[in-house]
Amino acid sequence: MTGFAVEGFGAPTRHRMAEANLARHLTTPARVLDVAGGRGEDGVPLAALGHEVTILDPAGAVLTGALAHAYARGVTVHVVQAAAEDAPDLFRACDFDVVLCHDLLHYAEDPIGLLRAVTTPLRPGGLLSVLGPLLSAQEARDAVQAIGAEIIARYRLPGHYHLLARV
Repeated sequence: MTGFAVEGFGAPTRHRMAEANLARHLTTPARVLDVAGGRGEDGVPLAALGHEVTILDPAGAVLTGALAHAYARGVTVHVVQAAAEDAPDLFRACDFDVVLCHDLLHYAEDPIGLLRAVTTPLRPGGLLSVLGPLLSAQEARDAVQAIGAEIIARYRLPGHYHLLARV
């Protein structure tokens, strides 16, 4: 389906737009957790901008791709093979300034529980970036607000929404 697959039609444009949206809010180097970050389409460009990026994904093969992508760009990323729900067991509170939850929330059986898990290692006042298909935008807004996050920006991308929130 167009708009649901990370590498579907328009994905390169969507990644560039999300990167530009984030750049407006990241004025100093940040520690970034890219949840279900796959091959690093969002995390690696942030590393190239000087941010310290950790990519969390359950698939080892795609993490190998993320390392290759980072190497090709001349940057370093950290990779951790685990599920998004494992974040509280893997990282300490305040380990990250930013959490990316891109193209994941609409797959979750419990979106609120997922957001609680992935924001556990986020410092107070940290930035949560949620991106997904436009059809699930209201569900995402509701989940973000349910965890007590304040939505500070809403963007519309081709077939997708992009929410930025302070947690």
